[in-house]
Amino acid sequence: MDTEKKPDETPKQDIGELVGDLVVSGVTVLANTAAKAVVKRVRKSAAKSAPGKAVAKVVKKAKKSAAAPKGAKSKKKKAKKAGAKKSADKKRMKKSAKKKSKKSKR
Repeated sequence: MDTEKKPDETPKQDIGELVGDLVVSGVTVLANTAAKAVVKRVRKSAAKSAPGKAVAKVVKKAKKSAAAPKGAKSKKKKAKKAGAKKSADKKRMKKSAKKKSKKSKR
């Protein structure tokens, strides 16, 4: 067994430097905490204002539209177009039938 004391290889820092580093780190943490608190307060007040509510609605709508699958959107559009075409065809058919019946009566 080795009973001899070995000298520390790491040099000891001056007490002034240690205190200085501690103060700097403490101030940094304090400033960060204060900045976060201010940001949080500003967000809350902005959310309560009328423009803030309007922005929130727009964001909500954008999220919904982005979440909807693209295939479903295109199917809805196609269905609407097809429905419009069918109703237009029916109207045309009725008109032509009326014209034919009028011609046959003469």
